[in-house]
Amino acid sequence: MIAALFLTIGAQAAPETVRIATPRGLTSVPVSREYGVAVAAPLIAGPLALAVVVEGARATVVLEGAGFVFALHSPFVRIGTQVCPLVDEPYMARDTLFLPLVWLTDCVPRVLRNRFHWDPATGLLTESAPPGVTVAATLPPVVADPTPVRDTARAASDTPAHTAAAAPAPLLPPPGPTVHAAPNPITGLRLRHVVIIDPGHGGRDPGNPGRFFPKGTTEKDVNLAIGQRLQADLARRGVAASLTRTTDTLIDLHDRAGYCRDACDLFVSVHVNSMPTGRRSPVANGIETYFLSEAKTEDQRRVARMENDAIRYESPDAQVVEGALATIVKDLQQNEYLRESARLAELVQQRVAAVHPGEDRGVQQAGFYVLTSARRPAILVETGFATNKEDGTFLTSAAGQRKIAGAIADGIVGYLLDLERKLAVGGVP
Repeated sequence: MIAALFLTIGAQAAPETVRIATPRGLTSVPVSREYGVAVAAPLIAGPLALAVVVEGARATVVLEGAGFVFALHSPFVRIGTQVCPLVDEPYMARDTLFLPLVWLTDCVPRVLRNRFHWDPATGLLTESAPPGVTVAATLPPVVADPTPVRDTARAASDTPAHTAAAAPAPLLPPPGPTVHAAPNPITGLRLRHVVIIDPGHGGRDPGNPGRFFPKGTTEKDVNLAIGQRLQADLARRGVAASLTRTTDTLIDLHDRAGYCRDACDLFVSVHVNSMPTGRRSPVANGIETYFLSEAKTEDQRRVARMENDAIRYESPDAQVVEGALATIVKDLQQNEYLRESARLAELVQQRVAAVHPGEDRGVQQAGFYVLTSARRPAILVETGFATNKEDGTFLTSAAGQRKIAGAIADGIVGYLLDLERKLAVGGVP
């Protein structure tokens, strides 16, 4: 079997680049030989519309509804009950997942034989549209940047503290044409969707200290843990997702929503609530979900002040946002995404409240800096109170984090299903 895999690539040396031809266009991707013959996952994620999740020593890649599960540094990949030998091993380098070239040239065409074909003579992987699917348009050829791929969040952490680092667009599938596809068997979704998940705080900004968190754990840690689980849950549902930060790093508030641009459907910021010292401090509990609009209650203003206070950790350039907040909020109240953000918040709130041990505090609105640059539906989820013993225990438990992430994912899928129904009714292909 392994000898056959070598023959699949061809007797000659592996190509310097691999070309990927899909109904969306033609892409050329460089081949790495750093630790074996491999390609960087972010460079093929766009052309192939992959959803990629790395959890510890395991990486899951979802392609056309098939889940390929890799164990890092192991020359095998599992697809359900099938196993493909790989010759080379998947590995992480500079926070980037590299996948063996043989997976792309042999395993994928064998598992998805009706969709992909590899031609070793030309170094071309071709994807055909499924029977009965009409592609609205064809994109011009795209050449992948051959420079080393770096994790965007880690790159931000390498920036000097006094320099405002503009948030680069994450390596996600491009918007591409709309394709009529068979519904996803898990969710019923027909179109490709991309979600940006923002684990709040990070780096020298710990968020709230967490009165009832284990020693050494702060809000930023809980936010990242829930964000990573949410990314994995969305991937399992066939929805591509990316994190604004994957490590303990600080990203300016007004840069975070900038990750959600043309290739993005919606933005979700994850936080933990807290109550100032007083008689309400240990009593207040539960889940609430916010969208961007002018605060109407003192409690909404309190939460906005608490989250917006993170701006003091940022560069002077970032703090110019503060003075313009009122103007931005007023403008965004007329924005086409206001109603959609409120609907997204409602669906997420309903789902999380059903699994949360605390109070259902409902959908709220306030002027959060982190949402001001979003030009897509955007929400901020306060997942519970670190100043409440029961909430604190729930938020720092693996079971609690799984329940919250799964419920947020369900709410997101519910919103996307509604969106697809509206597009269908409106005559959008």
